[in-house]
Amino acid sequence: MKNEEIIYRVLNTLENEIPIKWDWNTIDFYNDTGIDGNLTLVINDQTLNFNVGIKKELKNYQLFNLIHQKRNIDNFLLIAEKLYPKVKAELKENNINYIEANGNIYLNQENIYLYINTNKTLHTPKDKGNRAFTKTGLKVVFHFLLEPKLLNQTQREIAEITDVALGNIPQVINGLLDTNLILKLNKKEFVINDYQTLLHKWITEYEQTLKPTLLKQRFKLLDRNQNWRDIPLNLQETVWGGEPAGDIITNHLRPEQLTLYTKETTKDLMKNYKIIPDNEGDIWVYDMFWKETFNTQTAPLQLVYADLMIADDKRCKETANIIFNEYIKPNL
Repeated sequence: MKNEEIIYRVLNTLENEIPIKWDWNTIDFYNDTGIDGNLTLVINDQTLNFNVGIKKELKNYQLFNLIHQKRNIDNFLLIAEKLYPKVKAELKENNINYIEANGNIYLNQENIYLYINTNKTLHTPKDKGNRAFTKTGLKVVFHFLLEPKLLNQTQREIAEITDVALGNIPQVINGLLDTNLILKLNKKEFVINDYQTLLHKWITEYEQTLKPTLLKQRFKLLDRNQNWRDIPLNLQETVWGGEPAGDIITNHLRPEQLTLYTKETTKDLMKNYKIIPDNEGDIWVYDMFWKETFNTQTAPLQLVYADLMIADDKRCKETANIIFNEYIKPNL
């Protein structure tokens, strides 16, 4: 749905919720201010003017940048086709006005306060038949993000490196082509269209589709006083992810939840690292799903970035942005 369609759909729905009058003015599409237009609302004979940013939907990983950027924009209003509950809660906490296409609204402006959160979230269907974002496809796409040149190796080589069945590879590539996430330069050569867009699409699907299936078990340290940094990991089999990895990379975090990615069995984890299973433990262990040749002390930067962006924590998001801007972006 285009921006114009979203704005009129949202405002027409809002008219059915509360008595308002409105006037919309679109700003030049080619401006880069992050403002798509100006909205005038008349509520209870009071006129309110807003600088509006329009989103089809806003994901958790996009929140940090939006909150940081829009605090300096006077009278900012976010209009979106769909917003998730956690996203709305954080927008409200940061006093960012929003209107959702289903009529939900948070508006705290001058002498007007409106808050409606009873309408059900609109659900848009996922892309049907797109194999790039199945559990298997996400593993392949992750390797493309780690090494974009992999796209131009033979399908057999891609299957071997990603450790998936050969028949999946053309389906994944076609799925990426269908969504314009990669482009075909010629008969045998492909290129990622927009790396950051593909990475964020991967993060969204990873959080919902792949990561939940990778969880092995939760653990706790046998010795509560042991420093997690002193655990002697076998880096060919087990690496840090999430918060500890973010701290190792940036020295910007004090981890509260410890994440490990591993190929080791539960028995070996307990024996080698002096940890024991605990459903309430602060060590979350996930299956490693990429080739160990990428390993250092931490999971790959892109995965650490993903873990931190989907965490419900401001400091994690700050660390994620440091990792992207200082370590990932310069190498694109």
